[in-house]
Amino acid sequence: MENNVTHVMTDYEGNLWFTSTRQGVMKVVPNQFSNLYERYDLPQAVVNATCLLENRLFVATDLGLTVIEDGKRLDSLPLTGAATASGLALETDDLLKYLDGARIRSIIRDSKDRLWIATWQKRGLICYDHGQVTSYTEDDGLFSDRVRVVCERSDGAIVAANTGGVCVIEDGRVTDTYGAEAGIENGEILTVTEGMNGDMILGSDGGGIYIIGSEGTRHIGVHDGLASEVILRVKRDPCRDIFWIVTTNSLAYMDADYNATTIHKFPDPNNFDLYENSRGDVWVLSGSGIYVLPAEELLANGALSPVFYNHESGFNAISTANSYCELTAEGDLYIATTTGVTQVNIEEPFEDVGELNVAVPYIETDGERVYPDADGSFTISKDTRKLTIYSYVFNYLLTNPQVSTRLDGFETQSTTTSRTKMVPVNYTNLRGGSYTFKLQLLDAMGQSSKEVSVKIIKEKKLYEETWFLILSGLVLLAALAMIVRFYVQRKTKKMEQKQKETMALVGGITEAFAKVIDMKDKYTNGHSSRVAKYTTMLAKEMGYDDETVEKYYHIALLHDIGKVGVPQEVLNKPGKLTDEEFEIIKSHTSLGYEALKQITIMPELAVGAQAHHERPDGRGYPNHLKGDEIPRVAQIIAVADCFDAMYSNRPYRNRMNFDKVVSIIREVSGTQLTPDVVDAFLRLVDRGEFRDPDDNGGGSTENIENIRK
Repeated sequence: MENNVTHVMTDYEGNLWFTSTRQGVMKVVPNQFSNLYERYDLPQAVVNATCLLENRLFVATDLGLTVIEDGKRLDSLPLTGAATASGLALETDDLLKYLDGARIRSIIRDSKDRLWIATWQKRGLICYDHGQVTSYTEDDGLFSDRVRVVCERSDGAIVAANTGGVCVIEDGRVTDTYGAEAGIENGEILTVTEGMNGDMILGSDGGGIYIIGSEGTRHIGVHDGLASEVILRVKRDPCRDIFWIVTTNSLAYMDADYNATTIHKFPDPNNFDLYENSRGDVWVLSGSGIYVLPAEELLANGALSPVFYNHESGFNAISTANSYCELTAEGDLYIATTTGVTQVNIEEPFEDVGELNVAVPYIETDGERVYPDADGSFTISKDTRKLTIYSYVFNYLLTNPQVSTRLDGFETQSTTTSRTKMVPVNYTNLRGGSYTFKLQLLDAMGQSSKEVSVKIIKEKKLYEETWFLILSGLVLLAALAMIVRFYVQRKTKKMEQKQKETMALVGGITEAFAKVIDMKDKYTNGHSSRVAKYTTMLAKEMGYDDETVEKYYHIALLHDIGKVGVPQEVLNKPGKLTDEEFEIIKSHTSLGYEALKQITIMPELAVGAQAHHERPDGRGYPNHLKGDEIPRVAQIIAVADCFDAMYSNRPYRNRMNFDKVVSIIREVSGTQLTPDVVDAFLRLVDRGEFRDPDDNGGGSTENIENIRK
């Protein structure tokens, strides 16, 4: 505003307001973001790095070095000496002149307060040591004069990233180099840091991450959890023993064992660097602005709600990609931008919502405005159908606090939005009674708050009165109790009768089917009934209740129902089966499942038919189930079936010796048969069960084919 200023005033927040007959209204407010180039009247420039040394701000640009001291740009920075690392003298006595026109990629301060200035081609790597300059170039052992950044290791060595790989500088000379011969396939290194155990961690321009350690070089890329292999930054976080990773399209982190995890829901893929304050808030510099959110929220890798700062919040610049910014112990961050340097303190809160004025001056009921009573509460008619609450937060700063509203007595969850998106809140068909409208202000990071409460009383209708509700409830409760009692008694009686009839029907059907199965196979007459009997004995021994035991009995009766679908000439073949015939026999499990699967009254019938030939070691059929994958009833039937197969007389052979049968079952426990079912079988054997009364110790001692396969 340049002329015709007619009035000046300040609001309650201390902001200045100007009016002009020609230029309208102008507001002047504080800004947490300070553009140093505008403040010191410096020409705009692309800044790649900022670094503080002895109250001087060193600024790396594409056209050379800028140094700011006491608010002024220095015209010269005299040197006391200048030489190459090889000992050759350099013809210069001023650092600014020496770097004039050089594209400086980064400036890093080491533990000895030396500045390492990385240039792109023109000057290589410069070490500025309190007035003395040492230059490192390709002639001094670097891979090339194109240097991006350096990192100081814990042992004091400097690791310089330059095209071709990284070089280690100790005691003023290049002592080691790591390039293609060390397994670094992509030599364009963009970032370097040191691992927890002294490893060197390199982020490359398209080759992912290389980790150089005592055991060689390890590579981490998209197949290891990264979303991109262009790595702009790897930053060590010693508090959490992790490394933060910035790629060209994502944020990620990596633990001390180098397991990478991409953060999937960050709102902006175009990020450059991140910085953390003492409260654990991470400031992420991106191409669209700055995002701020707690580090733990990032690591949780769930839904994210960052605070966003851009030109509307006073940050009128764009961060430079792959730039390096100075962060002081006091929290001053000097952001390298495409037009200069912006300073912001990431420790100080941006806003204090406790000082903001908040008001609910009126409400509306069915479109009619209602003002508060003398005590500040609102009373509305019992006939009100729609209530609209108008609330206001008076804020003229660049900040945009969060506003949370809730009508206690009607809502349990609050609705939160930013101040600029506030709208009147509508409620319909409220019951009569007392409500409290709560409005809470939170600053962007939830560090301060202010709450305002307004009481709203809606008059009650007759049926909303407490005495009426109690009386109506008692009458209704008595009526319901009588109805429920009558209904339950009647329903229970019918259900019990129906269950008895159903179970009787199921029992009769399964018994009939079992006889049909045994009629089909002349060699195994009575097998289904015996297996069902043995299954019952085992289930009881294993502690199952009577209902389950009875159910398992019916399932076991039909375990071989699929044999009805096996050709007679195969099923009753007197000699040894061919492989093809054995496969046909094995199909009875699947045939049985298909036959029984539609019986919804007892779905386990199909399970027993299908899975009784499965084995704990996975070599059974038809689905090669293992261990606990096999249904419990099938595990029990398998032991009963196996026992009867060996301990029953067939037209073509006598039954096997009982003791041999028991030894075989014990032997295949855990491979063919489930161990705890076998244990139950052996306990019954020890008590004299399973052995036929007429068994005098005879029987075959030869193995039966397929029993132990």
